[in-house]
Amino acid sequence: MERLVLHCDMDNYFASVEEKHNTSLKKVPFAVCGDPEMRHSIVMSKNTLAKRAGVKTGLSYYQAKQICPHLEYVKADMPKYLVETKNAREVYRKYTDKIVPYGMDESWLVFENGVTPDEATQLAEVIRVEMMYSLGLSTSVGVSFNYIFSKLGSDMNKPNGISIITKDNYQQKVWQLPANELLFVGDARKKVLASVGIHTIGDIARADPQYLRKLLGKVGYDLWRFANGDDKHFDPSIDEIGSIGNTITPPEDLCNNEDVSAVIFLIVNAICARLKKHNLKTRCVSVCMRNNKFEKVIRQRSLNRFTDDVNAIFNRAYELFKDNYRWQHPLRSIGVRVDNLDEHDQLSLFDDDCELTIDIDSRIQSLTKRFGALNFEKTATTKDW
Repeated sequence: MERLVLHCDMDNYFASVEEKHNTSLKKVPFAVCGDPEMRHSIVMSKNTLAKRAGVKTGLSYYQAKQICPHLEYVKADMPKYLVETKNAREVYRKYTDKIVPYGMDESWLVFENGVTPDEATQLAEVIRVEMMYSLGLSTSVGVSFNYIFSKLGSDMNKPNGISIITKDNYQQKVWQLPANELLFVGDARKKVLASVGIHTIGDIARADPQYLRKLLGKVGYDLWRFANGDDKHFDPSIDEIGSIGNTITPPEDLCNNEDVSAVIFLIVNAICARLKKHNLKTRCVSVCMRNNKFEKVIRQRSLNRFTDDVNAIFNRAYELFKDNYRWQHPLRSIGVRVDNLDEHDQLSLFDDDCELTIDIDSRIQSLTKRFGALNFEKTATTKDW
């Protein structure tokens, strides 16, 4: 019996919810951001007017304001969004018991009871209309025979549209798309693939899967399967992790190596906890340094072996920072990311990476005494800095 999957993606979700609760916002460009009292007010969502002005998700509010001087600031209200998310899932539950959430604004709806493609498309239209008229929220829907292509479909006809990708037309509809349109291909992977002549999803599908695995680790083989319409081993309830990272923006700019080392160590501890949770190891570390002029430098370096060791990853990350940051300006934020992940354990005869050469404990105590607990801005899985 054929399975059919709908991917429902609520358009400009946070901004749409804000407009629903305050209709006057529809008349002005605005961005939904984090707490303005904190320094990492990143654009989480923007309305149509802000989008037309060139504002993009992921920019700092300061950067967005430079692009759109009349941009209004709306503080994110997570409890409000959670209520709307719950309401949306109640609508979905009218049509199927198998709902797989993917963040607050997206869900897969799975039909395994003999629903035909035509019937699934009609269901998508009914759901889209009900979402608009009962909740006041625009929703784009992708219909396909697997999770990956249904998510692609929900992006093809935005906003408030429906796209159908079938076994008969997916090569024509999907393979011509840029490689980074495929789930789990971010900017970093796009660059790696482009460096070997792989620019489209079709290029991924036609590539040697073992070559992709060698190039990108385990996820390379997964991407090859996804591009060919095979999602058998994809569990959307679990992150498909290709990179792990965090960024911290302290309450005040950092001005010396000692404070930076403490922040990097805190970040690396969180990264290694996730590596161990998912039984993964890494062989590539990246550091993102942003000064108080919003100038950004990203550098990466390989490790001697695959590892999930905190000290080994910290040493390489801190080494990257010291080698590449010149202290011409104070440091606004620092981020660390690990890539090239695999369930791989390569033994080394010489574990010379695994000892710290600094008194990190005293540096962390000094930092937290001044700033308190530092919050991670983001956890990277597939998105890049």
